[in-house]
Amino acid sequence: MRPPLSGPEVVVPRASYVSKVASLYALLFVDAVLNAVTDTSVLSLELVVFVTFLQVLCRFLALMILFLLATGTVLFRAGMLDVLLRQFGNVLAVSVVSLLLCLGARIFRIVLLLERARVEAYFEFDGYFALYVLHNLMSVLFYHLAISATFRLSDPVFYDPRVWRRA
Repeated sequence: MRPPLSGPEVVVPRASYVSKVASLYALLFVDAVLNAVTDTSVLSLELVVFVTFLQVLCRFLALMILFLLATGTVLFRAGMLDVLLRQFGNVLAVSVVSLLLCLGARIFRIVLLLERARVEAYFEFDGYFALYVLHNLMSVLFYHLAISATFRLSDPVFYDPRVWRRA
């Protein structure tokens, strides 16, 4: 049974938590829109490079915001990083794999643009199609895990040191 979550030791997240979560959701939305538009649109080389940079920046900032959310927990403040990683390590792993697949898909597209291939012909390359599918599936998984992590991090149990003390 959990002890009551109140008292002077409990650190409750404030408005900064809400602003970080709102920023994270905005970044995930921008990233999703870039994913939806980039792969099937006819874009110039310069625009594809810019979108690639913007998408990598969105992913990196989303990961940093998740890290900032985790720093407010008792687990982080007490140095119990192993417990924190067990709780949220899947988000970290999926975000890194998703970022690498995103970079792979975008670099492949830039190479195809440099070779002057038509957009319709991109999907005739087996490697591009496989990378495209993997990247988009992993992106959806990343969005799901990131949003789930924000809901889990809002649980007061992560801010009450009494829950994590050993008896």
